[in-house]
Amino acid sequence: MDTQPIYLALIVAIPTILSATVSPIIMSLINNRNRRKEKQEDYARQDAVAEQAAKAAKLLVAANERVADTAKVTNGKLDVIHTLVNSNMTAAMQAELDARLENLALLLEVVEMKRAAGHSPNEETLVLIETTKRKITELKSSLGDRLKQSSEAEKIRQT
Repeated sequence: MDTQPIYLALIVAIPTILSATVSPIIMSLINNRNRRKEKQEDYARQDAVAEQAAKAAKLLVAANERVADTAKVTNGKLDVIHTLVNSNMTAAMQAELDARLENLALLLEVVEMKRAAGHSPNEETLVLIETTKRKITELKSSLGDRLKQSSEAEKIRQT
């Protein structure tokens, strides 16, 4: 009996059997190794992104603190400016009220002197007296409102 065909069959069959059983195992090992490597790369990428996000958050917090500090300074300056403008406006209104009161006193004095001399005051003077009285009433009201608002604003600032 010739053993050569049996050897030939075995030579052909053994690698085929081995490749059919070992090949999937080797492929599975290679795939698993590649997946582990991909996961490690993905984790490293996620860590890098998280680190960048943390740096960005720190920078944002620092920037927000600077903006808040600047806003505090600006608001303080605006309060000072508002107080100065408000007090100057109140002073101007008070000066106008004083001038109108003085003018009214003079107009009433002139009318009284004319009547004492037997003359009637002219119509323009009487209209001017009424206009001055209305303006005095408006100024007193406006000044009262301003003083009330200033008082309330001061109470708020002190709290």
